Amino acid sequence: MARVTPEESQKTRQKITDAVISCLLDPQIGYEKMTYSRIQSITGLSRGGILNHFNKKEEFLSVLDGKLFDTILTSLDFSSREAFIESFEAANQKPEFKAVLLLLITNLSCDITSQKALESWIKLEQLIEDKLGTPVKEYDLPRLLGRSCSMIVTS
Repeated sequence: MARVTPEESQKTRQKITDAVISCLLDPQIGYEKMTYSRIQSITGLSRGGILNHFNKKEEFLSVLDGKLFDTILTSLDFSSREAFIESFEAANQKPEFKAVLLLLITNLSCDITSQKALESWIKLEQLIEDKLGTPVKEYDLPRLLGRSCSMIVTS
């Protein structure tokens, strides 16, 4: 059997990562319905090929590090309180934003909170406080998140 070069290994890992992102951002799939079988069908790789790069489902999230969180940051306008609220409400209409927000909230609310999710949440709160002030962080953000949760539940 031929040895796999580091470049080929990286390409395979990226192919898997792209499939994982696709599943996570699909509101019909998300983390709960993302399976190795689904990743196999998307990538065309064998289960062993995927397991060679990711031994557990939870490991998929660690590789996504800032990629998904960037979906939230790039959707929001931090230039003023009004712009932030307007951009958050507009972003709530985007399936990708809702999926990432749901993933973040889910990871923060489970028994074993993902360290990356916690770091991302703290980063978001700090960014809001630094750019827009404590009242936006303590009043507007919870209100917007409540509205987001309501939209997610009723959609």
